[in-house]
Amino acid sequence: MVRRIVDDIDAIIRAARFYGWQATRAEEREVKKDLRRTPLEYKLYQDAELFERTYGHIRECY
Repeated sequence: MVRRIVDDIDAIIRAARFYGWQATRAEEREVKKDLRRTPLEYKLYQDAELFERTYGHIRECY
C-alpha cells in the first residue's frame, strides 16, 4: 500500500515539476489539490499532519 501511495505522489510531482514550481502560487495550489486526492483514494485524508509533512517533503526535495 505504501508503495502505491509513493508511486501516485511521484506521478503528481513528475507532471507538475519544473524549475521553481514551488515559487509559483498557481502550481503550488495545483500540486496540493492533486496531492489531497491521493490520500482520499487510500482513506488517509483525515490526517492533516500527514498531509503537511508529505507536502513539506515534496516541496523541499523535488
